[in-house]
Amino acid sequence: MSKRFKSEFLRNVVTLMTGTAIAQAIPFLISPVLSRLYSPEDFAVLASFMSIAAVLGVVSTGRYELAIMLPRHDRDAREIIVLSLLITTSVSLASLLLIAVFKNGIVLFFDAPELDPWIFLIPVMVFSMGLYQTFNYWSTRNKTFGKNAVSRVSQSGALSATQLLAGAFRLTPLGLILGQILGQLTAGIILSWKALRHFRDFSRDVTWTGIKKNGRDYRNFPRINTPHAFMDTLKDHGIVMVIIYFFTKTILGSFSFAFRILKAPVGLIGNALYQVFYQRASRAVEEGTNLRPMVLRIYRDLFLIGLPLFGMLFIFTPDIFAFVFGDDYRVSGEIAQIIIPWIFLNFIAAPASCLTVVMNRQKEAMLITIVDVVLRMVSLGIGGITGDYKLAFILMSVSCGSVMIFAIYWYYSIAGQGVRNAYK
Repeated sequence: MSKRFKSEFLRNVVTLMTGTAIAQAIPFLISPVLSRLYSPEDFAVLASFMSIAAVLGVVSTGRYELAIMLPRHDRDAREIIVLSLLITTSVSLASLLLIAVFKNGIVLFFDAPELDPWIFLIPVMVFSMGLYQTFNYWSTRNKTFGKNAVSRVSQSGALSATQLLAGAFRLTPLGLILGQILGQLTAGIILSWKALRHFRDFSRDVTWTGIKKNGRDYRNFPRINTPHAFMDTLKDHGIVMVIIYFFTKTILGSFSFAFRILKAPVGLIGNALYQVFYQRASRAVEEGTNLRPMVLRIYRDLFLIGLPLFGMLFIFTPDIFAFVFGDDYRVSGEIAQIIIPWIFLNFIAAPASCLTVVMNRQKEAMLITIVDVVLRMVSLGIGGITGDYKLAFILMSVSCGSVMIFAIYWYYSIAGQGVRNAYK
């Protein structure tokens, strides 16, 4: 690995990490205030809202945004962007129609009557997610990581300001929902502003023939990666339905809050490494470079960084949550303590997960995701039947942690192999 590459890789990671650090710090610092403006039940309503929006949002582009990184020529990438935006618009309008028809059934299913007035905001969130996802990868392709960092800080700022202001006026739980929407929309607009403002220049050599051709060339993304992404989102957001079925809204809100806090270190370092590594790995595959040394180095560094952090949290989390966020959130601290080992392993594995797309191993990755989802549901089911929420989260942490250990090994294994069944 050349010194020039090391320097560029590190610089890009640091740029994204700086932006992500600020973006994560803002909501983390205001969390003690939010926990006193909003109740665990309010966070349960947000969890229900986001579980629906996230499942729709992750498939809102047909997963074509991942293909933006892969073509050799920018024209093909721009045609994929147009295709992604068309799909996003269609999915958003379709979700609006479905909500209009099945609104009462959706609210009843989630046992969230508080969600009823705000459910029509879901299509707005879905469109915002699709816009952000599409231009986030366009920015990554062009290595404008500074813009990515600015978008994340702006997203966090808009989200936090909205939630604080709405909470101060007792607009609960609407403030939590509006914060998520305005934050996501702000980030999407920042990344897409230049392209959409000068869309005629941006799409000057884009043709319907090219759009359809690239749609066919990268059809594995909607065919294979979309179901995989759906299952992947179901891991984090689909379990909301299971938790609310077996346990109370307080337990759901406590888990949602704990998961949100613990994912902050994962987002800070892991997402920055993922984005930069994805760009580099896409180019390395074309050059025939063995990625195993880089994957091993990422594993080592994340283990050394994460072990003291997660180790300290594991010992003191319940007391930390009760002191920082208030006694109402001690249960969140107890749940956080249980799932920390699993989150730590996820922290190590996350950056290398892009290899499943780069190396075209999406079918195997989907099987791993299915196993993970099943184990989560079974764990929660056992805990629910016995009436013990702690048992449910212990079983989930152990079983899903085991899946992460296997995934860490598998990512390293495929990093040294050639691309199988090339996209084109």
